[in-house]
Amino acid sequence: MIELINVTRRYPNGRGIEDVSLHINRGEWVILTGPAGAGKSTILQLIYGEEVPDDGEIMVGDFRRSTMKSPHISKMRRLLGIVDQELALMPDRTVFRNVTIVGEILGWKQKRNKAATLNVLNQMGLYAHLKSYPEKLSFGERRKLAIARALVSDPFALIIDEPLAHLDPASAKEIVERLSRVHK
Repeated sequence: MIELINVTRRYPNGRGIEDVSLHINRGEWVILTGPAGAGKSTILQLIYGEEVPDDGEIMVGDFRRSTMKSPHISKMRRLLGIVDQELALMPDRTVFRNVTIVGEILGWKQKRNKAATLNVLNQMGLYAHLKSYPEKLSFGERRKLAIARALVSDPFALIIDEPLAHLDPASAKEIVERLSRVHK
């Protein structure tokens, strides 16, 4: 469960969000829509702890933002699969290594890490690109790689900022179909 209760986040330039409440149950698929500058990215950043609310309460699973200390933010983030707008891929590592890094950080044994990585790359249609580097992939393939990396740990929730931005219709449709299969 993810919940925002009367959350406000103000910025010096006047943008932000005001008094936002939202409740997401386990298993729900939620899409935030709105014009540029409406606060969609701010809401996502508040959920995964990149931003701090000025007012209100945020709960992610058993974590309550108002009582959370800095070390607990990283624990909470480990529950989440996060794909930000920049994708944050490591250009000097192959597709395979871009995903296995998650298991290494989580302390997984090599066998588990390899199996989980191969499974998620297959789910996202990237198995044929194991040894490729991100710059050799199309933009849609890079987006799928970032999603694969977010999914490999079987997260409590998957948060994707602008999942279909800058994609051609065929690539956007493919990503939605793949995410639908993973969601089921």
